[in-house]
Amino acid sequence: MIKFDRDVHSVLKTLEKEGFETYAAGECVRDTLRGATCLDWDLVSRANADDVCRLFPDGVVIDEEKQIVRIDLTHQVKGDEGEPDRMEGVILDVRRFEGDIEDFLRKGEFTINAMADNPERTFADPFGGREDIRKKLIRTVDDPGKMFKEEPIRMMRAVRIASEVGFDLHQEVFDAILSNWRLLLESSIGLIREELEKLLVTENAGKGLKTMAESGLMAVVFGEEVSRKMNHTDMQAFNTVCENIDKTKPVKTRRLGLLFTTLSRRKARAAIERMEFDPKTEQHLKDGVDEIVNLTFLNDGKTFKRYLFEHGLERYEYLHNLSKAMRIVYDQPAVKIESRNYMMKEIRNNKEPVFVEDLVIDANDILEAGIVDSAERAEELLDLVIAVVHSNPKNNQRDVLLKMAKKYSRNKIAAKTRYVRWIR
Repeated sequence: MIKFDRDVHSVLKTLEKEGFETYAAGECVRDTLRGATCLDWDLVSRANADDVCRLFPDGVVIDEEKQIVRIDLTHQVKGDEGEPDRMEGVILDVRRFEGDIEDFLRKGEFTINAMADNPERTFADPFGGREDIRKKLIRTVDDPGKMFKEEPIRMMRAVRIASEVGFDLHQEVFDAILSNWRLLLESSIGLIREELEKLLVTENAGKGLKTMAESGLMAVVFGEEVSRKMNHTDMQAFNTVCENIDKTKPVKTRRLGLLFTTLSRRKARAAIERMEFDPKTEQHLKDGVDEIVNLTFLNDGKTFKRYLFEHGLERYEYLHNLSKAMRIVYDQPAVKIESRNYMMKEIRNNKEPVFVEDLVIDANDILEAGIVDSAERAEELLDLVIAVVHSNPKNNQRDVLLKMAKKYSRNKIAAKTRYVRWIR
C-alpha cells in the first residue's frame, strides 16, 4: 500500500462512495513506492468523464476519446516575508477503465508502471513491479522480444524509463533490444526523437546514453552509417559526455547540443537532419556543430558585437550556454566564457549599439538624404554602417552615419574592408 496525498485520497473516496471502483495507478504508484515526491497523480475509475465532472465541477475533460478528466488540486501559498508566493498541491487525472484491473495494468508495458492501489480494496501488482523496484530493474510485463516486435518504440521507452528512475535493464530486456533495435530504423522518427529528448533531461541521462550505445539504439538516433563510422575521437567525446552530462543543467536543446557535438561536423549534420527537429532546434544544433569553435575567437568588443549582429542574440545565447555546458563536461578553463560575459555586460550597462534598430538613423533617413533611391539599397547600407558603431559607440550620430553610408555607397572596397584595422 502506498502513502496517498490527502486530496487525491479524498477524490478516490468520493468516487468509491458513488459506486465507482477506482485506483491510483501507473507512475504515481511507482514513484511513491520509490520514496519520490509525486505531483502528478493518475486515477483509473469505472466512472466516465460525465460522472467525474458531475462530482468535481472544476474538472476539465482533456481527452474525450480516452475519457480523461483533469482536476487541478494546486493552490497558492503566500511566501514568507521577502519570499515570493508559491504553488503547492497536485494535478490529478481521472481515466475511465473497463474490464479487469490486471488487463488495464498490462498496458503499462513495464512492471514498475503496472501497479495500482486502493486502500479500501487492494494493492494490485500482477507482474511483480514492487519487487523490481526493490531490485532496481526495468522488466516488461510480457516477453520483451514479443513486445518490442509489436511496438519497437518500447525499446527506446525502456531505456528512457531506466534513466528517469536510475534503474538497470533486466538482462532479458537488454538482450531483446540488442536483437531487435534495427526494427526502429523503420519506425517514426518523431517517436524516436520524443523519447530521446525525454531521456536527455532525466537525472541519469549519461547512463541512458551509454545503455543506448551498448544496446545498438544509438544507431537509431545517429543513423546506422554515421554510427558505424564513428572514429576514436568521436567515441572518446561520446564517452566523456556520458560520464559528465548529468553535471549540466537539464535543458533539452543544450544537452542535444552536447550529444551531437561529439561527432565530426559532416557526421553531426547528417545525424541532426535525420532526426527532423523543428527549424529552430535544428538551427541551434547545427550552430553548435559549426560555430562553437568560433566563439573562442571573440576576443575584443568589435569582433564580439559583429558576431552578435551577424548571428543574432538568440543564436549567440544558445551557443554561449552550450559552451558553458561543454566547459563542465570536458573540464575546460572558463576564461573565454568570462570574457564574453564581461563584454556582454559592458554592452548592456553602457547601452552600446549592436543591431540596426539601435542606430539613430533608419532607411528613410538614407533615402531622404539622397544617398540612394531604393529602400532595399538603403537597408543594405544600414547593415554596412553598423560597423562604424561597433568600432566606436560614439559614432552613433546622424551626421557620422549618413557620411559613412554615402562613402560605402560609392566605394565598394571601403565597404568590404569596413571591419579591417589598418596598420601604418
